Amino acid sequence: MSRALPKRILVVEDDAEMRQLFGLLLNGDGHEVTVCANGAEAMSLYRKSPFDLIVLELLLTEHDGFETLIKLRRLASPPKIIVTTRSSWTAAEVFFKMAKQLGAHETLAKPFTAEQFLGITRKLLVEK
Repeated sequence: MSRALPKRILVVEDDAEMRQLFGLLLNGDGHEVTVCANGAEAMSLYRKSPFDLIVLELLLTEHDGFETLIKLRRLASPPKIIVTTRSSWTAAEVFFKMAKQLGAHETLAKPFTAEQFLGITRKLLVEK
């Protein structure tokens, strides 16, 4: 089976260890990964050079993830977006429902396995 071309992926995560984990997993899967800690930086990076996929933490300490999601979905050619959060199950369920209504393509609750995360990213990257 031939491997797909590397994709450009932006990880928006305020937790440094999670940013590193996402980067390691995605780099290991052959992608070009950029990481940042907040939504304002994410929007600036995206405007300079669009990404194929964005992994977005919803509960960012700076520049809320929901606000960033709305801005990304309003772009002329919006990227595919996976939203993540580490909230209680009940809160995460509500946050994910809201995120899907705002245009997120997939949701992923923390903690997750590498297989779960890479499975979702691979699926989104091959969908048109």
